[in-house]
Amino acid sequence: MVQYYITCKRELWFFANQINMNYNNDDIDIGKYIHKKSYSRENKEIQFDNMVFDYVKDEDGLTIFEVKKSSNLPIGAKYQLYFYLYSMKKIGADLKGVLVYPKERKREHLVLSDDVIEKLDNIIEDIPKIVNLNKPPKAEKKPYCKNCSFFELCMV
Repeated sequence: MVQYYITCKRELWFFANQINMNYNNDDIDIGKYIHKKSYSRENKEIQFDNMVFDYVKDEDGLTIFEVKKSSNLPIGAKYQLYFYLYSMKKIGADLKGVLVYPKERKREHLVLSDDVIEKLDNIIEDIPKIVNLNKPPKAEKKPYCKNCSFFELCMV
């Protein structure tokens, strides 16, 4: 929900209220394929509490890896991984985080700073307010809307 909060509060509302659109589109299929075929030697989808880490590795300290199709929309992916690091820190586990973009052969190491922790505290406090609205927040046109599965619902 943190990722949705960062990218689109309207999509957060839809997701939290179990309104799902067409998840059988090419972008999602490509993302699933990349996730399946990349890093095949790693133990994937490590579930902990309400989180699923793409994979975890001891790489100069325990590190959570989040695999993404592309770096076109990095802020949501970053905050998803920040949330994982934040949640683990709350239980006393100080882990590292790496965003991985296999198609681009790119990695981005994330550090959980005090500023990010403060922002996450605010996000976590604000999410229930959005989720519990009687109707979704007003649609805001963003550059990535045309690729969203909710595009027709929001923008048409």
